[in-house]
Amino acid sequence: MDIGFVWDETKYQTVIKQHNVNFYEVVAAFDDPAGYETPGLAEHEDRWLWIGRTPWDRLLMIVYTDQDLPLLRIITAFDAEGRWVDEYYGR
Repeated sequence: MDIGFVWDETKYQTVIKQHNVNFYEVVAAFDDPAGYETPGLAEHEDRWLWIGRTPWDRLLMIVYTDQDLPLLRIITAFDAEGRWVDEYYGR
């Protein structure tokens, strides 16, 4: 199954301003063979976290939902920090 990505335009503009993360970086991080997925915390819907490295050597944490498969709806994305960095390199 081919997976596509969608991102609410207003939320995307906020993420660009706050975290300087572009859509193409998010899509590229999902191609990281060392990347991994873990359940996210949300009360009203199933959310997932993807921690993956971009070809531009940036480790991102991406929050998304898969309720609209084959589309992944991106919630937010930002530079991974702390334990997420340790887990990524410790795998």
